[in-house]
Amino acid sequence: FLLFIFFLIGVKMVFRHLDATFPKWMTRKFGEDAPFGSIYAINPFLIIVLVPIVALYSKSIHPLDSITVGAWISALSVFFLIWQTIPSAFLFMIFLSIGEAIWSPRLYEYTTLIAPKGREGTYSSLSSAPFFMASLAVGYFGGFLLQEYCPEAPCDKGWMMWLIIGITTVIGPIGIVIFYSWIKGNGTDMEIESEQTTTTAYDEENEGEQERSALLGKDRTAKTVN
Repeated sequence: FLLFIFFLIGVKMVFRHLDATFPKWMTRKFGEDAPFGSIYAINPFLIIVLVPIVALYSKSIHPLDSITVGAWISALSVFFLIWQTIPSAFLFMIFLSIGEAIWSPRLYEYTTLIAPKGREGTYSSLSSAPFFMASLAVGYFGGFLLQEYCPEAPCDKGWMMWLIIGITTVIGPIGIVIFYSWIKGNGTDMEIESEQTTTTAYDEENEGEQERSALLGKDRTAKTVN
């Protein structure tokens, strides 16, 4: 599970670049009038629209499969920015949002699914770790790339910056594919263990109820005889 979470750091870094690197690049490349707000607004709109639809049609798909597909879409969306045009920026945001709508909700489902009974909170916290780890890395990494490839207008080498960011992003999905069988097999074992723990707890509770009912019955019988 920790290896799987580690691979998602690269994908989460895209969203930190969206807040830190993307606005500065837009301003330096297209000027102060760059439609950053209009492009950024695509993300919450598509998430609101797509998440219920994706949830409806992906119920029969294993969460790990959905996460893998969504992570690939989000990671590859960065390469649209190599063209450094307004339309490519819109395409970047559209595909980034589509990928997020696919993988993000299923991540929490998968985390809850494999978490041992009583440790759901711990596993949910671990699933959020990539976001915070990505925040630490992007601050320095994004600033370095901006200084090297887009220090000021007209940002002619900005394509190289997005190429590097794209390469670092796809490492995560590639890792998930390479270790897919191991991650899914390990996750299946944890699912079975979680189900067994739940079943055992239910059986113990049921046995306890039966014992209490038997004792209560004996007590009533004794009172009736007296």
